[in-house]
Amino acid sequence: MRKLLYVDDELHNLVTIQALMSKWFQVDIAESPEHALKLMDENSYEVLISDMRMPEMSGLELAKKIFQNFPETIVILLTAYDDKETILEAINLGGIFRFLIKPVDVNDFKQTIDTAFLMFDLKRQKNELLNDLIEKNNSLTDANIEIEKLKNQLYEENVQLKKEVSTSHNFTEIIGKSKILKNSLTLLTKIAKSDSTILITGETGTGKELFANAIHKLSERKNNIFIKVNCAAIPETLIESELFGYEKGAFTGATASRFGKFEMANGGTLFLDEIGELPLLLQSKLLRVLQEKEVERIGSNKPVKIDVRVIAATNRIPEEEVQKGNFRSDLFYRLNVFPLTVPPLRERKEDIPLLINYFIEKLNRKTNKNINTISSADIKHLMEYDWPGNIRELENIIERSHILSSGTKLKVEMSFNYIKNDNNNSSSITTLEENEKQYITRILKYTKWKIRGKNGAAEILNINPSTLDSKIKKLGIDRPL
Repeated sequence: MRKLLYVDDELHNLVTIQALMSKWFQVDIAESPEHALKLMDENSYEVLISDMRMPEMSGLELAKKIFQNFPETIVILLTAYDDKETILEAINLGGIFRFLIKPVDVNDFKQTIDTAFLMFDLKRQKNELLNDLIEKNNSLTDANIEIEKLKNQLYEENVQLKKEVSTSHNFTEIIGKSKILKNSLTLLTKIAKSDSTILITGETGTGKELFANAIHKLSERKNNIFIKVNCAAIPETLIESELFGYEKGAFTGATASRFGKFEMANGGTLFLDEIGELPLLLQSKLLRVLQEKEVERIGSNKPVKIDVRVIAATNRIPEEEVQKGNFRSDLFYRLNVFPLTVPPLRERKEDIPLLINYFIEKLNRKTNKNINTISSADIKHLMEYDWPGNIRELENIIERSHILSSGTKLKVEMSFNYIKNDNNNSSSITTLEENEKQYITRILKYTKWKIRGKNGAAEILNINPSTLDSKIKKLGIDRPL
């Protein structure tokens, strides 16, 4: 994991940036320019990010010292002020990689940092190459050709990064032209512009997260952060601290204060996936946060105001969960301001050929294969299946088939037949929970009850093995003796 140094005189900004970027980078922090210079002497960071306005030394003054002492270091400056004179001075100084106006979009920020590391590598390779040329008295022409090649590579990778950021998890990834899908997307477009809470319902694997991403991208908060929390994947003992954060010393192991997801998502959107898995005690605390628009970290009695739009999702039927006492009715009504249902794949089978082509093209780009055809018999075979695992199951079938296929033609992997033939009561009406139980049981039988590892049930279902363990216990699935 590559390491960078972030400098800011405001502790809140230091902790926030460190928390958001630590998924991809090791982020060391400095509370002042003097502290930053000391850390640079000790570590020689490749990338330095600095706030512009600090009391003892500005970010621009710090940059000048960095250029003098650490000429290879890539410098990115951040400011909350649109100061044209300062920007002009920074441009005239030269050497500054980017000058970003706060607040910055998380995805754009990550892409900028990725490109900064690439630029550092390019500068280092360039310097090493030039030194080698001096020592060996080689031709300068060869060096320029190599440098130009590296520049082109950097440019192509930068373009690809921008393309991936602009297309990842946006509206274009919701594939289909069926009437029922168009109706859902029409409603999505209407409600996205509001700032109200939205409850997305739909079976497992229908694409609820894509719908949540699309809502965020079409909302007024699109330039701010989007954070996802899978409530089913976090142990019950950790979910409260994950959502609301904690203060230093709040419990054993709490060696430093930490922001929760609500505070991290301030100004943006928080997606609570599998909201039905939240314990009742946490449901009441979540209700209070939604009502009061403030959170209290564990170990603190000081509320923190937040501005977060909440999108929740569940694969259960909320009304039934309320009747069973598993879900608070007041929380349900608070979340259900705008209900949105994602249709199951069996109700939009005309979209299956489009989805197949989409997954094939996606896998071709990933693997450099050139599969471009599929037999009409296989398409008919796929369209006759009821897809209890929905789009996720279809994607897994196509991926396995893609791996095993050679040439330009996709051959559907035969284990699909086994699962299909085992579905003897597909026409009967069952509850969502019973349907999920039957489907998971079939997958477990198919994998001979192998849960973890390659070709295990968790991999086929595309869920965390610990989450699958919890579902097996909750649904009462017993392994035969």
